[in-house]
Amino acid sequence: MTQEIHFGRGALDRLRPLLDRRRLTRVFLVTGTGSFLSSGAADRLERLLAGLVVHRYSGFAENPRLGDAIAGVDALRASGSDVVVAVGGGTALDMAKLVNIVAGQSHHIKEIVAGTAAIDRPGLPLIAVPTTAGSGSEATHFAVVYDQHVKHSVASPHMLPTAAIIDPVLTWSVPPRLTAVTGLDALVQAIESYWCIHSTAASKAFARHAIELVLEHLETSVAAPTSASRRAMSKGAHFAGRAINITKTTGAHAISYPLTAHFGVPHGHAVALTVGEFFVYNSQVTDGDVVDRRGADYVREAIADLMRLLGCQTSEDCRARMSRLIRAVGLQTRLGELGIPCADAVERVSSEVNAERMANNPRSIARHDVQQLIAAVC
Repeated sequence: MTQEIHFGRGALDRLRPLLDRRRLTRVFLVTGTGSFLSSGAADRLERLLAGLVVHRYSGFAENPRLGDAIAGVDALRASGSDVVVAVGGGTALDMAKLVNIVAGQSHHIKEIVAGTAAIDRPGLPLIAVPTTAGSGSEATHFAVVYDQHVKHSVASPHMLPTAAIIDPVLTWSVPPRLTAVTGLDALVQAIESYWCIHSTAASKAFARHAIELVLEHLETSVAAPTSASRRAMSKGAHFAGRAINITKTTGAHAISYPLTAHFGVPHGHAVALTVGEFFVYNSQVTDGDVVDRRGADYVREAIADLMRLLGCQTSEDCRARMSRLIRAVGLQTRLGELGIPCADAVERVSSEVNAERMANNPRSIARHDVQQLIAAVC
């Protein structure tokens, strides 16, 4: 499925012409809460959607939950809408993608989330408008949802938004800590996409652009943001999303989900905590434990590319580089600093690591390896 993309300052103003061109008049608007107002999106959309029928769905949990998605499906079906517009961070965009696709299926959402029922038809046209620079959800064909603290990923080509409108102005009000968290998410997505077993020439090109942009502009965006740094971060996050749309993510993401679900670590922070350890772990790949069908030499070459991109001489240098970056944007590098007991984290994460994402990692990893990785960031 191809996607219409509008990028740049003022890009949100293209929303109404896009709707009018497709003769769409009944809008199901999925939004965040505070960010919808603080970003300026609420005021701008009031003008842009004037004269249309608008049903707004918001107020769901920060990390997408199954119960919220069920309520959203019911609301969308009852609304009689002919288009979904999603405005917000990764949670809002993921929620919109999931609600939209499920509302068009004959199967119950629990069957779709569990993977026992297939997605066999498209939903309504969906226009995704990110208000953060991080998740890249506007560029992906999958969405995350949590059920009883367990993370599920629902994927289908039909879930890729029909159009993405990336207006960096909407990110100008994002506070420093959230800028840091979302920016790290984009960076880790790009790193993992680059060494993923499903990487391609195209995904690597997207990931490379994302890494270069985020490394150059993240610290400025956190400490003293400018319009140029915000624009660069929006572009970097979008490129990272396009990279993982091809490859999906790997080990650091697999470990992050229990850290978020059980200990409340924001997603971008959670993935950043262990990506440095994965640099070292994956660099030690051998012919006996390589998962990538292209072989251990290929994986080592990909990691060498990443080292050059990050300005590192060794994988240990990259681990230290990531730690310094996390510190530089005001976040903690140790679970203990977050008040998380090491023993609890080791046991919980190693028993609930996301197997689907871990299977994408270029080097196989056993439970005791996961325990050592978690212990290393305690």
